[in-house]
Amino acid sequence: MLSAIKKLLGFGGASKVLKEIKSGNDTLSVVDNGDEISLKLNNVVYSRLKKGKVYTGSYWDYFSPLPVLYKKPNILMIGLGGGTIAYQLTKLYRNVNLDIVEISKPMIELSDYFLPKKLKNVRIIQEDGLKYIKKKLNAYDLLILDAYDGDHIPEDFLNDEFVADAYKTLRKEGILAINYALNLSALVYLENYLNKLRKLFKVYTINNPFTSGNMIIIGSKEMNRDDILRLVRLGYKENKDNKSVMLGYREMA
Repeated sequence: MLSAIKKLLGFGGASKVLKEIKSGNDTLSVVDNGDEISLKLNNVVYSRLKKGKVYTGSYWDYFSPLPVLYKKPNILMIGLGGGTIAYQLTKLYRNVNLDIVEISKPMIELSDYFLPKKLKNVRIIQEDGLKYIKKKLNAYDLLILDAYDGDHIPEDFLNDEFVADAYKTLRKEGILAINYALNLSALVYLENYLNKLRKLFKVYTINNPFTSGNMIIIGSKEMNRDDILRLVRLGYKENKDNKSVMLGYREMA
């Protein structure tokens, strides 16, 4: 049992550091744990991929059904990490256009371990995501927010200004999808944040995916829960590796 818990947390097996970058007080490292590779910032896991597989068995997987809501989705992701979500979307879909905004140059450099080089229809942009979306009006169908500073979302992504800018950068039937880690401070602020989102969006939540301690927040401009579930059922093929994802969507509240 102990070894299984260690493996789940990323401590199992013989680990090898493939590359390490020190940036100010931060240490970023890519670690090979045998059957998976992870990117860590000061020992906090930012990305994880299981070798030879698309799904990770963690919260990243829960963004993977969302492109099926659109015929040829234009997707913006704020926060690259190592590139787990980007890797999944490019593996599962051929018809996506994906822009990824990441403020950290070392993070972009280390994403080479996760993302194939010269991916078609994928752009990685080194910029502040808050500034980037102000320049993009009605540009994207799906905006994925996975920006973190350690174990928390930077406060500027939790205020009314960001919510309004996200709404404006999305097209008519656009969706804002947020990875929200449920640590103590985030739990205290959660209801306040949901209320800010509800001013502009129809808001739904997928709780604690894979017991990871993360919540996925879905903010929809026009589509309601039934619309989203119908399109996911039609376009997203359920299999043994994504059954928990499909269950999470069916239980979306």
